[in-house]
Amino acid sequence: MDEFTAVLRAREFVKNASIGSIPVDLRKYLDIIKAECKVEYDFDDDQSGETTVIAGRRCIFINGLHSSERQRFTTLHEIAHVVLELPSIHGHKLDDRALISYAHRPPEEMFCDVFAAECLLPSMFFKRDVDLSSINFQSVTDLANRYQASLTSTGSRFAFLNDEPCAFVLAESGYVRYVSSSKTMREWGCWIKIGKQVPRGSVSQRLLDGEAVGAPSELETSLWLDDQRKGGDALLEEACLLTTWEQVLSLLWFEEGDTPTRTNEFDSDDEPGLTDLDGVLPWPSKKHRR
Repeated sequence: MDEFTAVLRAREFVKNASIGSIPVDLRKYLDIIKAECKVEYDFDDDQSGETTVIAGRRCIFINGLHSSERQRFTTLHEIAHVVLELPSIHGHKLDDRALISYAHRPPEEMFCDVFAAECLLPSMFFKRDVDLSSINFQSVTDLANRYQASLTSTGSRFAFLNDEPCAFVLAESGYVRYVSSSKTMREWGCWIKIGKQVPRGSVSQRLLDGEAVGAPSELETSLWLDDQRKGGDALLEEACLLTTWEQVLSLLWFEEGDTPTRTNEFDSDDEPGLTDLDGVLPWPSKKHRR
């Protein structure tokens, strides 16, 4: 199993479920695997969900104490275990904190997350909405509400399916744990390394330091981009602090007219996962960026 396969299987699953509107109706997915979903209020807060078979029927139990967005994602994550035929790690070797953490998340759980995100924010609808959105964190928030999804899932796909040069970064405990970049950023070789420390002076670090930061801030590209030769003079950054998990979400983009120098040089070792999975031609953008 790899991320490419997980995405392809998810897109096939969405098609088979005949998803025709958003927010997606999870019952259509549940019907395919012949399962029912039940809300459980006796779970500990650090347990998201589990799947079991009762009287020959598959049952998915989710934590009723969690937000509705998290419940929806958990349901699809459990469905992913069934469809991808991947063993479930949660509840056995790792606690929920370790599973939420991007520093320690097992590959089986990551593949199920990829599957769940594709089902929750189907490309055929989400790409259209991304094309009509400005590049800023408010757009991510609005789409998260529209699709009844988390900011993390929405921000990741917002960047990945964007035609404009932008990136979405999740940092945890002061270090970059996950990066999703647009096709343009990948083609231009603008990489943000996994594992690097959140740069001093960035909006992310200022939020971690307890500073209130409102509007997008302009930063030197060298703060975030590892190869300064391929960057313009400045990036814009907006960020959101998730205090529960010691995480900060950042949206980075080039201001219009201040784009990186095109290059044919690539370093495949630096390339993040899912770099060739969008399957979308770079049509001219309809955005009006801040």
